[in-house]
Amino acid sequence: MKYLKLALILLSLSAAAFPRTAGGSPGGQQAKSYWLEADYLRWLVDYERKRDAEFDEARALDVAGVKPGMTVGEVGAGNGYFTLKMARRVGPSGKVYANDIVEDFLAEIRYRASELKLSNIETVLGTATDPQLPADKFDMVFLVRSLHDMDNPVEVLDNIVASLKPGAKVVVVEVEGKEYDGNWSGPTLQQLLDVIARSRLALERTVRSLPNPRSVVFILAPK
Repeated sequence: MKYLKLALILLSLSAAAFPRTAGGSPGGQQAKSYWLEADYLRWLVDYERKRDAEFDEARALDVAGVKPGMTVGEVGAGNGYFTLKMARRVGPSGKVYANDIVEDFLAEIRYRASELKLSNIETVLGTATDPQLPADKFDMVFLVRSLHDMDNPVEVLDNIVASLKPGAKVVVVEVEGKEYDGNWSGPTLQQLLDVIARSRLALERTVRSLPNPRSVVFILAPK
């Protein structure tokens, strides 16, 4: 399975820090963690500041109605950009499960959560088709700019259904691609809708109120 685009950036930044196995794990117990590298930390601060300014995806928490005390999840959490925002929103009485298929990302999330004294985050290593989230647990599960990078998006959505409480929602946040010389960089709106239509989830509403005009939030519920 191809990694998220962010994985390529992070792994390239960390390549000099330690040898890697085929599975993307450090080559030894003494290997240095890329998220402690000064170059990476500078990149991360700049990246997240620009992402906040251009997209302000935390507004999706308002759109979806995330409240303190909820149990929420993120599938394809990457380095934890959105997971950390969710953890602050649900507060110490809530719980956040951060899923990814790259263990290095999950280790970084654990480190960042510790540094920020956020004790309500648990990480879950999934597979290319199954996030491996606990069953009947979640008030909401988010996929923030990760669905279009998945090789098996329908299977992933289908396997999220079992993790939902009655009445729970799945929230997909995406950015429509742009057309350059007849080719699209990123998914079209129709491509995203087609994936959703083939899954066990039904589209309840679409929201276009995020700052970037190409951002779109899909609110889904089990069929």
